[in-house]
This record gives sequence, C-alpha cells and structure tokens, in this order.
Amino acid sequence: MKEKINFSLHSLSLVIVIGLLAWYFISTGVTASTAFTYMIFVLIVVEISSLVLISGIYPESHTSFKIGIIASLFILLGIKIMIPSFFVPISVALISVNFIYNFYSNNKRRKGAFRRRKNKTARF
Repeated sequence: MKEKINFSLHSLSLVIVIGLLAWYFISTGVTASTAFTYMIFVLIVVEISSLVLISGIYPESHTSFKIGIIASLFILLGIKIMIPSFFVPISVALISVNFIYNFYSNNKRRKGAFRRRKNKTARF
C-alpha cells in the first residue's frame, strides 16, 4: 500500500511541476527563477514525505540517494542567491534526474528486484 502511495505522490509531483511550467509559459509576469523556486519547494515536501513513507521498504542505497536529492534541492536555493545565472540549468538537471530515478525505482520495485536486505549479525 505504501508503494502505491509513493508512486501516486511522485506522479502528483510530476503533474505539479508540469503545471508550474505551464504557468510560467502562459503567464507573462512570472520569471523562470520564481517558477523553479516553487517547484523546488514542492519537490522538497514530496521527497521528504516519500522518504518517510518508504524508507523501511526500499534499500539503503535508495534512501541515501533520496537524502542527497533533498540536500541538493536545499543547496539549489542557495545557488539561486549566490549564482542566479546557474540556477535554472542546474534545477532542470536535478529535477530531471530525480524524476527519472523515481520512475525507475518504482518500476524496479514492482518487478520485485528492489528489496531491502535483512540485517545480518556482525562477525568479529
């Protein structure tokens, strides 16, 4: 059940990002930087809630990658202030990597190839 909620959350975030892009292209008063800032805030909320939902089900590598994505999204907000000319291209790249990985991991999970390993007792 949590996997279905996770997939729905990622699908909803994709729809929201596409909607924000449409808003940017249709509206004349919105800058790309503003639209991407809203996208980043939405993605931070979605990724944190997704991580809370499925952190015990997906493998540790998935959890580490998602924590890296969340940290990168926060770093992007700093890049917006320090180097505004790089903000939009780096945001596009990070959002693309995030969505590709989301749907890759959801598809891999459905096939049963993406499981968390059971903890083994340590040998000393």
